[in-house]
Amino acid sequence: MDARSILLGFLMNRSMTGYELKKAFSISFSFFSGLSYGSIYPALGKMEKEGLIRMQAEMRKSGPNRKICTITAEGRKVFLETLKEPFAFEGTKSIFLTRLFFFAHLAPEERRSSAHRYFESVRQVEKTLQRARPEIEAKADRFQLLCYRFGLRFFEDLSRNIAQTVKALEKE
Repeated sequence: MDARSILLGFLMNRSMTGYELKKAFSISFSFFSGLSYGSIYPALGKMEKEGLIRMQAEMRKSGPNRKICTITAEGRKVFLETLKEPFAFEGTKSIFLTRLFFFAHLAPEERRSSAHRYFESVRQVEKTLQRARPEIEAKADRFQLLCYRFGLRFFEDLSRNIAQTVKALEKE
């Protein structure tokens, strides 16, 4: 899904500020989506021009003013149409596998070091997902929980696969 569809999906449940959308995105999508924080605000501006959302300034006595984003009837229609569109497996990109393919050009210690660094970065993502468990389990609906658990299994499997690769590299 593109940024527009993901943002509309969040707004289907309630109106949110850009900050709240960023936070929801980071908890929910940052581990399996290619979208970045930087794409959120431009997408919101474009969606407002397209009539998919309405942004309303909220003046506050304390703290900065905020813009509240609310999905429109047209935005709901577009989101539901997008959600119903057929989809198929998307090819997976892996920088690690691409580099591993050419590891013959590195010295054994460089191969091991590179694989260890990548393994640690994946373990950090896995730990971050584990730390988010209480908040996600408290707030997620049934389908969001299925998505979260899928993500946990994905990173556990990825860690296991990388660990096996690291072990093979250490035998050199």
